[in-house]
Amino acid sequence: MGQKRRRLALSCVACRKRKVKCDRTYPTCVRCQKGAVACDYVSYTSKNGEALSTPDDENPHLRRDSSVASWTEEAHVWHSRAKARDDQARTQEDVVNPSTQSKNPPTPKPLQELQERVLELETHIRTAGRRLPPSLQFPSEKLLPAIAGGAPAEQDLERALLRGRAFKTQYFGPSHGASILLQFEELSAFVVDILHRLPTLEKARSDWKQYRRNIPASIVLPDHDTLLSLIPDQSTTDSLVRLYFEVLETTYRVLHAPTFFRQYKEFWAPTPAEVPEASDSTPSETSTAFVVQLLLVCACANALVQRGKPVYIGPSSILRDDAIKWIEVCETWLDLQSQKHMTIEVFQVQVLMPIAKRVNGVKHKRIWTVAGHLLRLAMTIGLHREPTFLSKKISVFDQEMRRRLWFTILELELQASLDRGMCASLGPFDWDCLPPVNLHDEEFDPSTEKLPPPRPITEFTRTSFLCLAQKHLPLRLELVSRLNSVRPYIEDDAAIELDRTIRKYLDDIPQWPAYAAKIASQPLSELVLYEFLLQIHQPVAAQTDSQARHFFSRVARRNAALSIARIYSEMRPNAALVFVSLRDDLFRALLGLCVITIMEMNSKEYLTQDTTATVKLIGQGVDIMEERLRQLGQGFHPYWLTSSALALLQSKISAHKSPETHAQETADRVARLHREMMESQKVNPSHWQPLNGVDPTINNTANALLGMSGQRTAPMPEVDPFVPIDGQFNAFSDTLFDFDMTDIWGMSNYGQFR
Repeated sequence: MGQKRRRLALSCVACRKRKVKCDRTYPTCVRCQKGAVACDYVSYTSKNGEALSTPDDENPHLRRDSSVASWTEEAHVWHSRAKARDDQARTQEDVVNPSTQSKNPPTPKPLQELQERVLELETHIRTAGRRLPPSLQFPSEKLLPAIAGGAPAEQDLERALLRGRAFKTQYFGPSHGASILLQFEELSAFVVDILHRLPTLEKARSDWKQYRRNIPASIVLPDHDTLLSLIPDQSTTDSLVRLYFEVLETTYRVLHAPTFFRQYKEFWAPTPAEVPEASDSTPSETSTAFVVQLLLVCACANALVQRGKPVYIGPSSILRDDAIKWIEVCETWLDLQSQKHMTIEVFQVQVLMPIAKRVNGVKHKRIWTVAGHLLRLAMTIGLHREPTFLSKKISVFDQEMRRRLWFTILELELQASLDRGMCASLGPFDWDCLPPVNLHDEEFDPSTEKLPPPRPITEFTRTSFLCLAQKHLPLRLELVSRLNSVRPYIEDDAAIELDRTIRKYLDDIPQWPAYAAKIASQPLSELVLYEFLLQIHQPVAAQTDSQARHFFSRVARRNAALSIARIYSEMRPNAALVFVSLRDDLFRALLGLCVITIMEMNSKEYLTQDTTATVKLIGQGVDIMEERLRQLGQGFHPYWLTSSALALLQSKISAHKSPETHAQETADRVARLHREMMESQKVNPSHWQPLNGVDPTINNTANALLGMSGQRTAPMPEVDPFVPIDGQFNAFSDTLFDFDMTDIWGMSNYGQFR
């Protein structure tokens, strides 16, 4: 039996390795272009040495040059190319230094040994976190745009946080807000100084934990009647639903407004028992899915609507506790639903869940993983694919709702990645779902067979924000990955080019005249871009090797931070509270603005100028954080850090007050807020009993705290940062409360701050 004839391989080497279809275009196929992969083809010859006919001979415009002799000789060709480059470099060196020509060339090593050596070097270099030299880069790395080789990877590592041991670790990437503190030692020491002035907070922390521990856990079965019993009264629900649709449903699209409000009207309609003369047209019982949606809508706004003086149980307000109870019951109901038979109502609950959790500060450290789980859940039902390309069984209404939900999930996952300091889960080419259409919700419903023409982007609808955001979504996804990757680095030239691109998108934002647009859509459309301006210039502006070289980045970073602070100060108060809970951009902007201003004052280029407006904007941002802390009882850590940074800035500006005085004033402000929360505690003797040795009067702790803070006038003594102060409080390993942000002072490399 003769030897089996082998079929010619006409696709490129990279596509055959990945086992994907190749269009066989010379010199680079489309897949290799998109993936930034080197594209090589194999040519074949017959036994007599003549080239075999291939489809390229019939298509001259697709003709390819021979890049390798055969599939089995590919490694030898790469080795020959590398050897040729080395010989060329050696020849040039000999021309410069003729004395080296007399030396005998080294004996070449076997190919396998050289390959093993290259692999070993690559492994060591990757482990060290450095970029490969140009001779060892993979072909795809040479095509990465605007990433400079040899960039200082150590600087990126210094901006990342990794806490914990073994597998019990927490990682926060360079775009995380606390990374600024790793670059500014003076602010870190100043913050710790303020922390030393509040040692009695440790006792309050223990008391609060005990109060929470003594509250009996209520096991609530998520049946229909139980869910109905949790709905607030109609007037309260009306105000919560109104706030949700004014702020959140004009940015992140989850619900179809006419459908929701029709069910909402039926929900509050009188029942036949209440109206004996009701006809047969009386609406039927509200579906359980709608009740769950309504509970989550209320949970998104419950703790942020002004309803008198807040009351607390430990470090959590009563309103937040109610919202958490609703969230937990809805989550239990959601876990019982089938993912195989998913409905739009159930999936809308899936999207509302992480929004409600983040607004109320529930499991703050799990936000990134929860957003990633939601993204993968969306992909399992195919939201990332355009429905019109793959199926004819999806209605027009469902097609548009799928698009809205997909881009909403992308925005949530992208923001969670940026706040956590992690790379985005998807790249720009990982979905083909078309963007949502700029239409009013009233223009289509489940019975619509064809969508009307889209309205111009200059006309505001509830979906206008998503329609604008999707235009620069691929750019933001790329930036998140480049900012938080362990290897790429943005140089100043690349930052300037990216700055120009982002500002072009800022110029394209229309100024909608509608009042509804100015509540949330207009501010958020600008915030998502200014936040990335702040991020791309942060690593460049932090360099001190050349002040003149990085002048533009420092100015642009300051401008972006000021713009973010201004947008929040001009936003409606309840809308500002929603977004300061959903995003960390205000915290990063205020902290960065304090650092930038202080660095400029220490620079030789600094000119005397009025910083009153800057300090005022920072103060307004701190007030927003304080109001959020009052309403939720959460967010103490960013508030405390930003207050400390503001005090340090004021101490640099004002000559008539010493840094000691400003530190004392900040400690007093924190203590007063803590006292207000302690005095507003809801005490129910049936729920808990004081521990032995614990003062039964809860106000005594707050009074002692404020008195200690107000009487402190002596300078701070020298202390060991890892030893409890006066045997009571270790300020670094367990800072104050269970913060929703990492405690960077518990790190083993605290010495870098001193």
